[in-house]
Amino acid sequence: MQSLAELYDRHASCLYAIALRITGDRDAAADALEKAFVALSRNDDVGDPAAYLIHATRDCALARQSRPAPATVVVEEPSARSIVEDAWYNGMTVSDLAKRYGISEAKTRGMLCDGMAELRIKFAAGTK
Repeated sequence: MQSLAELYDRHASCLYAIALRITGDRDAAADALEKAFVALSRNDDVGDPAAYLIHATRDCALARQSRPAPATVVVEEPSARSIVEDAWYNGMTVSDLAKRYGISEAKTRGMLCDGMAELRIKFAAGTK
């Protein structure tokens, strides 16, 4: 495994941006990042340290989230992107998303799967 210093140099700015987007607070984002790296340092059997850090940072940031949950949105048809973003950045469940957007849970699951598949394709192609 890479050293913590190498992992920090390579991933800290991106992880901090994720934590800041989730928490909306610089101190809370920095704290979430620190906790993620501490958790990694205590866990010897991590297969992919970068993936571990992404999930640990997200989980720590969600625990420190300082802003209220998003209000119900009235839209004709939510985008798969908005559903994925709410699930990831706001920690919303399928049930929460369905209520927020006024669609069925089955449709929400389908849109979430479609959004994740689109992300996989974009990451594989190296585009945003």
